[in-house]
Order: sequence, then C-alpha cells, then structure tokens
Amino acid sequence: MAEQTLSLELARQVRGGQLPHLPPPASPISSLVELTLEAPANAYPEAVFSDPRREHGWRVALSPAKNNLNNLWKASILLPQEPTLLRYYFELADGTIIREHRQYEGEMAAIYGIWLDQDYKIAVYNPASTPPAWVAGQVMYQIFPDRFARATPDNLTDPAVNTYGVDVLIKNWDEIPEKPSKGRDFFGGDLRGVINKLDYIQELSITCIYFTPVFESPSNHRYDAVDYFKIDSRLGTEADLRELIETAQSKNIRVMLDGVFNHCSNESVYFRAARDSKHSPYYRWFNFLKWPDQWFGWLGVREMPEFVECPEVEEFFFGKGGVALHWLDYGTSGWRTDVTPWVTDEYWRRLRAAVRQAYPEAYLIAEDWGDASHRLLGDSFDATMNYRFGYSVAGWAAGKLTAPELDDRLETLRRDTPPPQFLAQMNLLGSHDTVRLLTRLNNHKERVKLAVALQMAYPGVPMVYYGDEAGIEGDYAEDGRRPYPWDKPDANLLAFFRKVINLRNASLALKFGDLTTVYADEHCYGLLRRHPENTVLALFNNSEQALKIEVPVGENWPAGEWQDLLGNSEPVQPDGNRFVVTLPPFGAVWFSPVSLSR
Repeated sequence: MAEQTLSLELARQVRGGQLPHLPPPASPISSLVELTLEAPANAYPEAVFSDPRREHGWRVALSPAKNNLNNLWKASILLPQEPTLLRYYFELADGTIIREHRQYEGEMAAIYGIWLDQDYKIAVYNPASTPPAWVAGQVMYQIFPDRFARATPDNLTDPAVNTYGVDVLIKNWDEIPEKPSKGRDFFGGDLRGVINKLDYIQELSITCIYFTPVFESPSNHRYDAVDYFKIDSRLGTEADLRELIETAQSKNIRVMLDGVFNHCSNESVYFRAARDSKHSPYYRWFNFLKWPDQWFGWLGVREMPEFVECPEVEEFFFGKGGVALHWLDYGTSGWRTDVTPWVTDEYWRRLRAAVRQAYPEAYLIAEDWGDASHRLLGDSFDATMNYRFGYSVAGWAAGKLTAPELDDRLETLRRDTPPPQFLAQMNLLGSHDTVRLLTRLNNHKERVKLAVALQMAYPGVPMVYYGDEAGIEGDYAEDGRRPYPWDKPDANLLAFFRKVINLRNASLALKFGDLTTVYADEHCYGLLRRHPENTVLALFNNSEQALKIEVPVGENWPAGEWQDLLGNSEPVQPDGNRFVVTLPPFGAVWFSPVSLSR
C-alpha cells in the first residue's frame, strides 16, 4: 500500500504540505472521471472548464463527500467526445481561485527551482488511435550523418559548391566543428559509413536509428532542403539508403528519417521558382513580404523561407506520392517532424491521417521542447522528443533536483501522457540541438552513467545521441556535433552503455513493465518495474557518498534473494518488510529476484 501512495505524499511534500487537488491522469474520450478537492466546509466550490475546441466554457458545482471527511468535495464529469486538452480551475464561494502549483520545467532550456500556478488539465485521448505496437521496448540511436562515420573521403564536395555564398570548409575527422558555426564545415560522414558501422550499432543493442536530415542541402545540418526527393550527394545515393535500410532490417534495426516540413532552403528548386514568377505553381507555397526579394523565413532566417499551409503544400508533403509516403515506401519506419510548434495542429492531424492510412505502422514523433501533452491524444503524434524527461533526469543527476522533486516532475509528466503514448515517448538526455550530456554534467562520467541508468530503467523509448557512449563533449549544439572518435572512444563509458542497453533489452520488466515509485529521499530514488515474468527494483544515488537506505517491501514482491544486474552491489535478501542496501556514490543498482533475473 505504501508504494501506491508514496508519489502522492512526495507531491504534497514538495508543495509545502499543500495539495488541494490532484487532476485525473490522461483519460479516454467520453469517459467519466471524478474530481476531488480539499476545501473548507463552507467553500461550496465550482470547477470552471475551458476546452480549446469549444467556444464557451462551463461550470460544475462540487458536492461534499460522504460525511465530508477531511473537507473533501467531489464531482463526476463527462469528458469530451473528441481528443482535447481540457483545462479547469476551482472557484470558491468567497472568490478564492485554486489552480495547479507545478514546477516549471522550461522549454528551450531546462529550468529548476521555479514554480508556476496554472489551470489544471486533463489529457483526453482516443484509445482507438495508439502508437504502433512495435514501438514499445525500442532503444533509439540518433545519427547526425556528416559526423558519424566516413566511408568515402572524396565525396565531400565539388570545389565550386558553397554554402550560401561562403566557401565550404573541409575538416579532418579529428578536428572540432567551426566556431561560430556557419553550417559550411563538412567532415564527410556518409550513408556508406553507417552501413559499415551497423555491426557496431547492433552490438550496442540499438533497435532503431533516427537520422537528422539526409536530403540535398547546402548546409552540413541539412535542415534547409534543396530537393526533398533527392539524397544529398555528399551522403550517397538513394540506392545507398535502400541498402542501409535493408541491411539494418536484417539486423533487426529500424530506420527513421527527419521531416522538415516547415521550411526549406532559399536555394531550393521550389523557392527559386517562386521568386522567378508569380505564375509559378510554387509562388503560392511561400509568404512574401515584398516579392521577389523579401519573405518570411523561419525565426527570421533568410536562408530558410517558411512554407504556407496551402493545399498544394499539403499535397506535396503528405499527398499520394508526396514526400512522407515516398520515403516510407523505401522501408523507413516513421518520421520525426522538425519545429513542430511552427505548424498548426490541424496540419499535423491531416499528416497523421494520410500517413496512417497508407502505413498504419509508421511511428510519428514531434519536436516540441515544452509541455506537448496536446500532441499525444491520438489525433496527431505517437511521441515527442521528450525534453521534459531529459531536463528532469539530467538535472537530478547534476544535483539540481532532489529525488522528491524529480519524482514530482516525472509523475506529472506521466499523468499528462496517455498510457499508450507513455510507452512510445522518445526519452532523450541530449540531442543535436543541445549541450552534450557529458559536458552538461561537468565531465563527470559517473553522473553520466547515473543518468543513463535511470533513462534505461524508465518506461518509454530511450534515445542515445551518437557518441555520448564514446565520451563526445560539446558546450553548445554545434560544438557537440563532433565526429565519432572511432580511434579513441571512451572504453569505460562505451562498455557501460553496451551493458545497460543489453540488460534493458533482455528484461520484460524494463521494456514493458508497470512503474511504481518506491523510495525517495534527498539523494536517493527508487523505482519498481513489474511484469508477470520479470521484476526490477532500480535504485539510484546522486550523492558523492555511499548511502545506506531501507526500501519498504511492498505487497506481492517476489521472495528470496535479489541480485544486482549492474554488478554494483552484493545480492540482497529482504529483511522482513525492509530491503536494506548501500548505494555507491553516484551509483545505480538494478535488483531482480534470482529466479526471475533475465
């Protein structure tokens, strides 16, 4: 029973003992949920609702709970018939307003120690529209193609080619990226290089590769496509991509691509035609301030003109024969969509409908750095790049959050997320747009291991940014896009990543099991992952000291001796109702009953 109420106690604790209301978790459309509010006996509270899909809000009066124990008020409400993010607050008879007091997690950067008062919300989702079944249990690997592996050193560039009028800069593999970045420095990574390293990726126990853009582009990052139907020649050919996909599939590795459907290059075939003539079919694709020389670019970047959402653009990207379906035809497994918030929700609903009709098993991931609950309701995306998770785990590993604060963030995230999408979330600790994990944690490799051990023990799809396992550093996004150090990877980190990923893949509990918080003090955190065939008790310590803790043994825990799968602790035999263990400094242990350790 204690393990069922611990997270609720922690949520109250980090709010100074005040938790008048806990919103229901994400719930299916047209379902009944109950609201419970702690308020004085003479409060006569009402819940005031708003729905972004409706013009007017409504009010519901709460009734005293039976015998009005603990000053509880309740109301049962019917949720809307369509997916939505239902918002509400409480108004008492004396005019007092009660809203949710929650940690501000940040958007484009992590935020710690800041609290906000905002409306409560319920994610109302369609249970008939879920992520593909294959997604749960995957481990993803992100590759920035120019920097992962090079097979053809002479494929870099034609000397006549430049990047927006600036000479291309060819770098040696052991150099670091140009600073400040101009998008013009190339190291020569290519698709053939990835093919040659698929055995390495398989040995790392990766099951899905996500590539940043691979289409023809003037820049090294390729988020400014020139031609969406052509692989950049510096990376290889369409035939190389087919071979990569087929070879990866033979190793049980899927391949996903990056869809930049918001903007292209001003050197693209589409934009050049739009500037040439207003009668071009492409003129209507863009928003000109003053044709032909002034236009809207993404974030004001002139080299990246934004598309408008006219039917022709939609047909180009997700119509029959359009970009999205064309590359899925190659055998790719889905799309990550770039700068998702810069496009309307309705556009993404249409993209999902078109993709799902043609490819029901396609996995769709949104880039949204903030609270992206509204994207996970079954009408647009299966997952987000889960920066909320990454901010929380990396922050705790760095000592910026206590374990109760970490649990509150993670449990809030879980409550915001429909259960099917929770298992599909791309749980990252860093990406091509962030500081490198090792640098973020001040080059403290034990803290890196701690964060990764928690990442791999948590539900969802953990994502490894290429080279984190090899010790790549970088104090800003472009600096972190360094070539993979094939001649000198960090052997200790690499061995650790291989071990924890392999152990996760071998554990039904860690891939698919339910989740319960079982321990949290200032420095130590404990999760129980339970599956009918496997149980794992994962414990973590972000202190520089070894700490002895006693975890209460919950109902129906397997009896007998438990062994640490990570090898950081001696086996433990529960002592009555206590699981007593000493956690190493910055250490993680994954205990599993000996009879079930697999």
